[in-house]
Amino acid sequence: MRLVARILSIVVGALALGFVVYKVIGPVGHWYEINFAQNDDDLGRAYMVALAVQLAALIVGGWLGDWLFRKWRQKRHLP
Repeated sequence: MRLVARILSIVVGALALGFVVYKVIGPVGHWYEINFAQNDDDLGRAYMVALAVQLAALIVGGWLGDWLFRKWRQKRHLP
């Protein structure tokens, strides 16, 4: 049961942070497209940066979910 809860906390953390970053990247990408992008190469580069940021957010979110789970487990076992 503990393994399932830990995996669930990792997945929830990754999805939560990934969703927040996704909601922020959209308007930032649109702003970049309107104000700075001059050709398709700029848009392709911006898309690749957005994918890299999204992947990093998923990894960090999973780590944060695991960290919160470990803190929660420690707090439950204290007298």
